[in-house]
Amino acid sequence: MAKSSKLNRQWWFRLHSWAGIKFSLLLFFVSLTGTLAVFAYEIDWLLTPELRVEQPLEAHVRPAGELLAAAHAANPSWTVSSLNLGLPGFMAAEAIARDETGELQRIYLNPYTAEVIGVARWFNAHRFLRQTHRHLMLPLKWGLTIVGLLSIPLLLSFIAAFPIYKKWWRGFAKAPKSGDTPRRWWGDLHRLLGVWSLPFIALIAVTGLWYLIERWGGGAPSATSLLPELSATPQPQDAASLTPAIDKALAQNPGFTLKRILVSEGKPLLLQGQDSALVVRNRANTIALDAHSHTVAGQVKGEQLSAHQRIAEAADPLHFGTFAGYFSKIIWFVWGLAMTILSGSGVWLCALRLGSRRKGPNPQAAWRLIGHSRWLQLALVLASLGLTLPFIFA
Repeated sequence: MAKSSKLNRQWWFRLHSWAGIKFSLLLFFVSLTGTLAVFAYEIDWLLTPELRVEQPLEAHVRPAGELLAAAHAANPSWTVSSLNLGLPGFMAAEAIARDETGELQRIYLNPYTAEVIGVARWFNAHRFLRQTHRHLMLPLKWGLTIVGLLSIPLLLSFIAAFPIYKKWWRGFAKAPKSGDTPRRWWGDLHRLLGVWSLPFIALIAVTGLWYLIERWGGGAPSATSLLPELSATPQPQDAASLTPAIDKALAQNPGFTLKRILVSEGKPLLLQGQDSALVVRNRANTIALDAHSHTVAGQVKGEQLSAHQRIAEAADPLHFGTFAGYFSKIIWFVWGLAMTILSGSGVWLCALRLGSRRKGPNPQAAWRLIGHSRWLQLALVLASLGLTLPFIFA
């Protein structure tokens, strides 16, 4: 019986090692970019002076119509398509627009004065991290499929960890000891990070699998599909005149927090944000506004969504930890770092096992153990970085 149990544990260990090592390069890269993407806007805040604003002690955000008007006035020949009001108070409001050549640009506005601070290119750190993490900068269909497929070995590795690590719950307090051998120290670190990251790994694997299902036909209808059939309505030339219409719509929905406005010529204005439904994208709560007649043309709330749609709208907030502001984002960032280290420490443990006391770890043998897929994984990582260069130097 003991022998059978040992063989069973060895089988699970081989599965855990196979799933963790054979896909380690791509898992490390995707984990790292996803972890940094949690604070993508904050990274842009550091890199882009135009994104920084001084938040007054008594902060009163200017009406959205005024901000749209300022964006239009600063660049009359550009076509503004959206206004992002959901950034932290120390960041500018952000309008997305197409210039005369059709290129996307960002217009930064001080949300407290409605003054245009500056303009920046659409491609920034936020886009780089999101696009490399989501689809490796490859065509969406295939890139997202490759990344989504990583959820399978991640899920297998998660499942296999339980039969391998007996009484795993004791590992929460078992930290590496400074006097241990490198192999034991890294092993203890791997187990410690793994135990603390169990809920996060399961969540990332499940949401990653959901993105794959979505990509190949299992997605839910968008929340905005519940809006009634809307007729085309002309937008006023003066965007500031939208303020009364927006204020009226928000007054009718006192629990609604406006995060984003979508502007499309000849179509109703879409106000998106957060309401009483928990853990949903902003688009799950949408108010369609006839900006010409100043009336609400249609509305959908998160509570109206089907179970299928609620799953779809919860995927992003759960995957990136944006559902509770900085509280959840910090936790997700720490968990993401742990998962990234786990992707690398598993291979390093393998190098230590394949090494010797005299010569130390054997990285070459561990590299070969990844198998022929290492070249494909390395090529995908390099291709992802290489495809970024045209955007950087455009």
